[in-house]
Amino acid sequence: MRRWLAALSLTATLAADHATAEQMTISLSTSEIRIDSTFAGDMVTLFGVITRDAATVSRPEDYEIAVLFRGPPETVVERRKDRIAFLWINNASETIIDAPSVYALDTSGDLTEISTGPLLARYELGFENIRLTYQNHAQANDPRAEEFREAFIRLKQDAGLYTEQFAGVSFIGGTDNVFQSAMWVPANAPDGRYTIDVYLFSGNALLAHEQGEVQIVKVGLEQFMFAASQEHALLYGLACVVLALFIGWLGGLIFRRD
Repeated sequence: MRRWLAALSLTATLAADHATAEQMTISLSTSEIRIDSTFAGDMVTLFGVITRDAATVSRPEDYEIAVLFRGPPETVVERRKDRIAFLWINNASETIIDAPSVYALDTSGDLTEISTGPLLARYELGFENIRLTYQNHAQANDPRAEEFREAFIRLKQDAGLYTEQFAGVSFIGGTDNVFQSAMWVPANAPDGRYTIDVYLFSGNALLAHEQGEVQIVKVGLEQFMFAASQEHALLYGLACVVLALFIGWLGGLIFRRD
């Protein structure tokens, strides 16, 4: 019994040592991006360092990195247009709940070289592994809503909000333990909390995971208008009506023909 317990303890110790053999440290070029009327997009650069303890030998497989940049969740109604008689009208629809508003994946190589299908699916690495939930379906990525899923991802790609770069992560300095990735924040990105998840793989196994955060905030007139519309909706609405009437009156006065 004692031998069995000793062997179990040794196995647990070795497993713990293996789990902590590699450690990863990441740093971001900025933790906050401010959006004003002139905002045309910005770049967030990530640097990472992989360290091994002294007792760990080099692995036979190269390190592989996946960096996943995700924006705040949003709920979207995706509609399908059908032709009825001679008209195209909105017909069927699906409500997609808590989908990432922005999804940018940078990797050091092809997904098939990084890890196995189940691990990629678990961490939602790759468009085909994004887990979308629907209001009227208990199952995520329900096959019955596949056409709405494909349309949603395609429209996000067209808007520049969903991107994949399978060589976007590069090792620098002639080493295999220092890497960088650059993620573009488009001008139409919503404000809110963005997360950056960095995954370290080798031999298809996940060795380490770190997470960073970037806040995107409105400033200046945009922030004032947004806050007014949310906190003083009635006054904001009345002000918009008065402003529209004034502009109409001023336009009529300027272009009036006597």
